[in-house]
Amino acid sequence: MVRNTLRLLSLGLLFSSSSHAKELDTLLIDGLVGGSPAVVRNAVSIRKGEEVDGEAIQQAIRTLYRLGLFSSVDIYVENETDSTVSLLVEVEENPICEEVVFSGNKKIKERELEEKVTIRQGQVVGEAVLFRNVQALKDLYADEGYLLADIEGKLVETQAPGYVDVKFEIDEGKRVRIEEITFKGNTEFSDRKLKRKFKTNEDRFFTSGDYDEQLYHRHLDSLILFYRDKGYLDAHVVRDSVWYAENKEDIFIEIELSEGPKYYVGDFFFTGNKVLDVDQLASHVALKKGKPFEKTKFDMTKGLLGNAYREEGYLWAQVEDERRYRGDTIDVTFQIVEGLPAIVRKIDVIGNTKTREKVIRRELVLYPGQKYRQSRMERSIREVMQLNYFDDVAPDLRPNSDGTIDLVFNVVEKENIGQFSAGIMFSQLDGFGGNFGISIPNFRGAGQQLDASVEWAMKYQKFSFGFSEPWAFDTPTRLSGNLFYSRQEYYGDEYQSFGLELGAGRRLKWPDDYFSAYLNYRLSHEDVTRSLDTVGNMIFLNEGLLSRLRFTLERNDTDVPMFPNSGSIFFLTTEMAGLGGDYNYLKATTGYNWYFPLWWKFVLSTKTKFGLLGGFNDTLSLLRTDVFAAGNVLYDGVIRGYDQDFGGVYDPGNGVAMFTWTTELRFPILERQM
Repeated sequence: MVRNTLRLLSLGLLFSSSSHAKELDTLLIDGLVGGSPAVVRNAVSIRKGEEVDGEAIQQAIRTLYRLGLFSSVDIYVENETDSTVSLLVEVEENPICEEVVFSGNKKIKERELEEKVTIRQGQVVGEAVLFRNVQALKDLYADEGYLLADIEGKLVETQAPGYVDVKFEIDEGKRVRIEEITFKGNTEFSDRKLKRKFKTNEDRFFTSGDYDEQLYHRHLDSLILFYRDKGYLDAHVVRDSVWYAENKEDIFIEIELSEGPKYYVGDFFFTGNKVLDVDQLASHVALKKGKPFEKTKFDMTKGLLGNAYREEGYLWAQVEDERRYRGDTIDVTFQIVEGLPAIVRKIDVIGNTKTREKVIRRELVLYPGQKYRQSRMERSIREVMQLNYFDDVAPDLRPNSDGTIDLVFNVVEKENIGQFSAGIMFSQLDGFGGNFGISIPNFRGAGQQLDASVEWAMKYQKFSFGFSEPWAFDTPTRLSGNLFYSRQEYYGDEYQSFGLELGAGRRLKWPDDYFSAYLNYRLSHEDVTRSLDTVGNMIFLNEGLLSRLRFTLERNDTDVPMFPNSGSIFFLTTEMAGLGGDYNYLKATTGYNWYFPLWWKFVLSTKTKFGLLGGFNDTLSLLRTDVFAAGNVLYDGVIRGYDQDFGGVYDPGNGVAMFTWTTELRFPILERQM
């Protein structure tokens, strides 16, 4: 103790009474057990021969503490002459964690606690790290409603020198619930109304009553937004109080409000506008004169005005508002600085490692040299997503000094969009079997589709090979071909078919560019063991050559191809058999699918489908599988939860007409589109 006191005294005299700074002669290190001296020497910036002053010593001590390796750091004068000094750095190392142990936890599983704690086996642990982890565990318990949980962290020495067990002793306490929420100062809205709008709830039969401080403050903001959307623009929280009951289990909340006057919408004026006239701008105002002045709709109006200018290419247009009060009425003047239109200088595509760049570029509807339009940007993103090769398409607008912009589309490709399958199977209908298949929707990265499959079972065999090119001759023309063979035994009957299909399609510009048309021709030999049969004016052949032409007109403006969230699909399909061959019928189907996003990730969809079967002659020649069948999810009319009881092979007389209407509420289990 006396020696250390003399060292400190020497250090003080060194930097208070010397007429000149001394140079470092030797740097000694003491106290290291498992640490490296090089770590200490690197942290002390003073080198041999350099001058030593008080600031350098203090900086060295701060740097060593910041390493987190030491619980104690001291620097002493070990020896000195008239011109030099030797320093001793004395450290006490923080221990190393051997194991993390929890005790007292019942309501929260140990796995959840381990995920929250950052201390790991073999890590150097000090008091600061221990304190941060205790706070993290307290936050976890607070999130679960245990606001009074008491957690103590301890470092317990083990038999191995320099190692400790990190122990967290937990007293969970009782779960705290909100017993009552009261409001003061509210005259326009009742307590009951405010409680419905205030998302922090009391402990009741249908509500948990949990208290989360961060959520509570966000809910206070939401409560004020409710007032401001009712025209009370000056509404604010005067004060709020949160306290515990004597039992330490119940929380009481009191919120005092100042509602202020109710304001109404007056007149709107526009200045500085040249590109868009007043009527065009006024059409984007979401507020109506004489109605309460709603803050959300006012903010929406400013956004819509900005979007209107972005649609015209004026990306840098600024819209400022100035309010003028006439009693309880507010007139608003929008001051607009339009600036210059943004011209697209170039477009880059990044992130595509498998897909060729031209496959993406040909889907874009915004081109270099054009004036930027927001709708074209959004449409371009939609068209690229419709390829179903990408998880995300993120645009980036980069302004240039000459007023133009560069547009970068950053695409995130799906990891595995091709499918390969092989396996064995058993079904009561077909018995044991196996299958092998490959499907590549982005073949060679060129957007082409390649499909091949082989399925074999005791009562079922199917072979097919198909290929399609969506942009034949570098035009939006789809060409496709498919060879197939199938044989199936179905309740004593055997169906066999082999042939080919050829198809051609084109994207249309009229009535709008969401339309497309497809033409498909099928030539196949059909064979059924069931004997020739007649139902009404329909003759069901047991063998023959099928020559069929199918035409489809479709309009599709959905946001994504699989499991859409918004948009609609309209289709009209006509099949005509009788261009040669033995079969003769006319079959028409039309339908409309509509998708509407609800709250969170729920999507409401309705699907309608109508079909008629007829022909040019009084007598129809067809297969039993050509009539309409409804029920289940595998037939013409999908009706989930029902068997295929309507029309079809064993009820063909009821399969000459069909109408189905289904409504679905959908929620995604997996975010990724397949």
